[in-house]
Amino acid sequence: MFLALLLTASLAEPVAPSLTDQPPDATVVAVALEAASATRGEALIVEYACSVCHITGGGRVAPSFAGIADRAASRRLHMSAGQYLFESIVQPGAYLVAGYANAMPSNFAKRLSQAEIGHIIAYLLTLSVPEGSS
Repeated sequence: MFLALLLTASLAEPVAPSLTDQPPDATVVAVALEAASATRGEALIVEYACSVCHITGGGRVAPSFAGIADRAASRRLHMSAGQYLFESIVQPGAYLVAGYANAMPSNFAKRLSQAEIGHIIAYLLTLSVPEGSS
């Protein structure tokens, strides 16, 4: 009986981890960004009405998109800006910025393809604080 269970288990297809099982590694993010278009990402931000909460210039419901690329680069230890943004999209409750509730929809890992997530990240990475601004 044990041998039959062992044989059955060893023949089973491995289960791939879902996007929400663990923090994104650099390879996952690199693949998502491989052919990403910031222009397409900006259109997706509009399509999904992200700016309703992430108001560029001063979000009250969610952190502002203004300067997000700079903040993302240093927000989480051992995570690149791309990894942090990827995690923020697919696991919005994994890390909450002080002063904000977990109000972001948690189903973007299912609603968006990896390519779409890459486009959005590519766009967000263009949103740095302009030089001379604070």
